[in-house]
Amino acid sequence: MTQGRGVPPRLMPGSPGGIFRGMMLLGRGRREGMSCFGATPDAVLTALAPRVALWLVGGVLTMAQAPTLLSGSKVVYSLCLVLTPVVLTHLLARLWGREALWPRYMAAALWCDWLVLFVMLAAVALVAMLTPAGMSLMHSALILNGIIFAYNLWLTWFVARAGLALGAWRALLLLLALTAAIMALSALSALLPPHYSPWQDFLALPSGHGDR
Repeated sequence: MTQGRGVPPRLMPGSPGGIFRGMMLLGRGRREGMSCFGATPDAVLTALAPRVALWLVGGVLTMAQAPTLLSGSKVVYSLCLVLTPVVLTHLLARLWGREALWPRYMAAALWCDWLVLFVMLAAVALVAMLTPAGMSLMHSALILNGIIFAYNLWLTWFVARAGLALGAWRALLLLLALTAAIMALSALSALLPPHYSPWQDFLALPSGHGDR
């Protein structure tokens, strides 16, 4: 049956158009966006592929630039950041009896993480308008990081709640578990040789030469 005029074509779950539509819906807090993602292991692997590809490229460039133990530690740590949400959320989904919902949730969560880049661009534009008005570079960077961090936390919480059919408190527990796991990985990386401290990279801000 042909669709009537003015009615947008139905996008297949997991198709590029469906994924983009789902990202836009979930990014605005609309649960129906979850149905735009595939619910199979292949959908999870497809969503994970760009992250793994970026990790491979970044790892090769890092090791080529400085083939040291510290560089190797950075590469291993970045891989742990890629895989930790996948492993930990699957364990929690099994614990809470939501394993059947996990593939669609994980595919949505992996794709929706890219929305943070869009927020970053919008935040950069906002900061660029505020900085000429007399705001220091340090304050601008703090505002930018705060906006991105807050949106990322909310998006992680909302997608978990919508995708795994969780209550608000369980979704918050999942968010806290992910945060704790990343902090534990960072502490372990700094503790073990060659003592790479990721927080030094995350919290590094430009020097004050650009302050007004």
